[in-house]
Amino acid sequence: MTIDNRCREQQKVADRMFMDFKYTAPGSTEQLQALKTLSFLLGMWGDFLGHEVKRMDAASSLTSV
Repeated sequence: MTIDNRCREQQKVADRMFMDFKYTAPGSTEQLQALKTLSFLLGMWGDFLGHEVKRMDAASSLTSV
């Protein structure tokens, strides 16, 4: 999956998090859930980018004959 595809896939979730966080009372259940979701998504991005680095390193190590 490309970075562009991953961003598009997560757009609805990001929009909902923004609305829940911005338009609810401070410390509300919705805000806490939005922060938990953000934390989860950041972890997913870390994993995704780590795999991309490994994939690119493996591709870079290939030599043409």
